[in-house]
Amino acid sequence: VAARDGEVAAGGVQDVSTAAPKANARVVATADGDFDFYVLTLSWSPTHCSSDAGGGRDDDLQCRSGRPFGFVLHGLWPQHEKGWPEYCDTSSPRRLKDSVMREALALSPSEKLVQHEWEKHGTCSGLSQEDYFAAAELAVESVRVPKAFKQPSKPIVTTANAVRRAFLDANPGLSASDILVTCRRNEIGEVRVCLDKELRPRACSREVARSHCGSREARMLDVRGNWPRN
Repeated sequence: VAARDGEVAAGGVQDVSTAAPKANARVVATADGDFDFYVLTLSWSPTHCSSDAGGGRDDDLQCRSGRPFGFVLHGLWPQHEKGWPEYCDTSSPRRLKDSVMREALALSPSEKLVQHEWEKHGTCSGLSQEDYFAAAELAVESVRVPKAFKQPSKPIVTTANAVRRAFLDANPGLSASDILVTCRRNEIGEVRVCLDKELRPRACSREVARSHCGSREARMLDVRGNWPRN
C-alpha cells in the first residue's frame, strides 16, 4: 500500500511487464489542474497478490484469473513539490461513467480501485474523466519494463537501486532523478516515475524521492496467475 495513498496497490489488466512503449497516436489535453507534476506508479503485482491486501474478491481479476501479471498500473497521481492534492472540486461527475469505467478496466482490474483513483487523484488533474485515463494509458506506454522483470519464474533477490538501474538501462530518456523504487517490508513494492503535465520525464521532488528504499536487499516474487485467497 502506498503510504501517501491509503489505497490497495492493485494493478491493471494491461500488464505493463509485457507492453512495449508505443508512439502516442493520440494527444491528451495538457492537464490544467493546480499541481506541479505527475507520479506514475507501477506496482509489482506479486507483492500485492501475496499479501493480505490481495486476498479480497475485488482482486480476483488481478490475482486469481489465471493471468500472470508482473508490473501493473496503480495510478497516475498529481503532485505538488511539497504535498499533493486530493479529492478536488471538479465539474466532472464524481461517479465514473460506465463507458469510462470499461476503458479504465483495461488498465486496472478493480472497479473499486479505478473509482478511487478518479475520485482521489483524477479530480485534481484538471482533465475530464476520459482524458485522465487516456493520460494514464499513455504514461504507462511511455515506460519500458526491463526484460528481466517481464515474466520471472523464480523469485529475484535484488535492491531498489538495482531495479532503478535496470529501468534506466531500458529507458534511455529517463534520468536517475526521475525514478524511484519503494519497498514493502522486504519486498519490492512499486516503481514510480515522475512526469510533467505533458507526460515527459522530469526530476522527482525531494519529498517524493525519499520513498526510494535504496540498497537494502528485497525480493521480487515470481509471476503467477493464481494466488491463494488469504
